[in-house]
Amino acid sequence: MTVRSDLEVQLERLPGLERRRSRFGDQFSFFAGPREIAHFHGDGRMDVRLTRDVIRVRKAEGGLDERVQTRGPSADWAAVRIETVRDIPLAVSLVEEAIRANGGGTTGSAAAETPSRTAVPRVRSGPRVAKGGRGRRRTPGDPP
Repeated sequence: MTVRSDLEVQLERLPGLERRRSRFGDQFSFFAGPREIAHFHGDGRMDVRLTRDVIRVRKAEGGLDERVQTRGPSADWAAVRIETVRDIPLAVSLVEEAIRANGGGTTGSAAAETPSRTAVPRVRSGPRVAKGGRGRRRTPGDPP
């Protein structure tokens, strides 16, 4: 077994985490509820959606482990090096933190109770009017 496969076995045992096909490619990823929170780039790197708030707090409290890289001040994701079995506990703890930060993957979470843009239909208050507020858009040849 590889370090990645050992890590995947441990992640599959975490409550609130589900392994399924990524929406962004043909690879498998890990989800907390509807949100993808972890995926791999090869055997040596895993990306974890910690959220920008968690990353900001962790940095303010003294930083992240040297095996963890972030992508900037507004990034939700952190990249974790997983090269040896000694890296597995760090990766698992970051995924556990990501589960909590992303609503826990349960239907009773605050994230699940907040309606998303796709869950709430958009209601128009009246007939659709072209830009400028004058009704139908004019085309060449229309009278003035």
